[in-house]
Amino acid sequence: MSQHGDGLFNTKIPILHRCFASSPSKPHASIFSTDTVRLSKVLSLHTENLVISRREAERMIRSGDVTLAGNVLTSPMMMLKEEDLNDGALKVNGKVVNLRSSKGPRSVAGEENSVHKTRVWIAHKLPGEIVADNDPYDRPSLLQRLIRGGVGKVGKTRLHLKSVGRLDMNTEGLILVTNDGKYAREMELPSNKLHRTYRVRVHGLLTDHKLARIRKGVTVEGIRYPPMRIIPESTRQSQSTNKWLKVTCTEGKNRQIRNVFKYLGLTVTRLIRISYGDYRLQTIPPGMAIEVPAKHIENQKHRGRLIRPTKPAPKRSDEAESSKAVQWVRH
Repeated sequence: MSQHGDGLFNTKIPILHRCFASSPSKPHASIFSTDTVRLSKVLSLHTENLVISRREAERMIRSGDVTLAGNVLTSPMMMLKEEDLNDGALKVNGKVVNLRSSKGPRSVAGEENSVHKTRVWIAHKLPGEIVADNDPYDRPSLLQRLIRGGVGKVGKTRLHLKSVGRLDMNTEGLILVTNDGKYAREMELPSNKLHRTYRVRVHGLLTDHKLARIRKGVTVEGIRYPPMRIIPESTRQSQSTNKWLKVTCTEGKNRQIRNVFKYLGLTVTRLIRISYGDYRLQTIPPGMAIEVPAKHIENQKHRGRLIRPTKPAPKRSDEAESSKAVQWVRH
């Protein structure tokens, strides 16, 4: 049973070994960009020695594993002020949680084997795999396969891995995996407009009118899908009803490309993501993953608006003369 008076708990060794990495206690920089921050967000985003997802943070809070100044906290939605977290007041299973600055991802320039720096892997997802780490149907999991292969293991410490976005079960290609939940969420934000590029094989009659609609954006069953850049891989005229395209979007709505093409009477028969922001799949073999340097979002070039508005062509001199207002002449 937990001892509520002094905030100490019977330690749960498997959880501590999974979640905590050794880190010296030190004063923390401000993590508050607003007046208050939600408790689950503090635990999943702003800690030096606790590497867990938002969902796991919520589970631990509801289980009574989290205390603040000796009081058990059971609501993940509890809002905290900066002064509430001074002097090691926040603990998980009786262990002090060290806080860090929230500005930017964890330092990329650090000790190579540090568990605190942002680490990123590019994985080549296989068709038929799911990306979620927990599946009630026991389907093949990309994250579980990578973990079994040693991805995220630093010495005796195993990092908590999180995917950047998702791909549906039948989609293949590039998935980014990181140990930094805050970095993953920033990469996913539609407001950052990171470009996601796919190779798409479609079956059906592909017309210029349909291409124009995709480039302008469409609304399907009340969901607005913004403009996407679309380029046929072959410029030759062909009567084939199977064509390969390159499609780039700046959002990751669920089944976005499949839904848009289906709405226009086309069937996506293969979908492969080949890039995400400045990360490229290149020649990574299917099923493999390689660690790459973390790229700060503000420095990535493949972001921003896909289709920039074109300036109207300047009028010719004769058109300018004809557009002048009529001058009435008095006799």
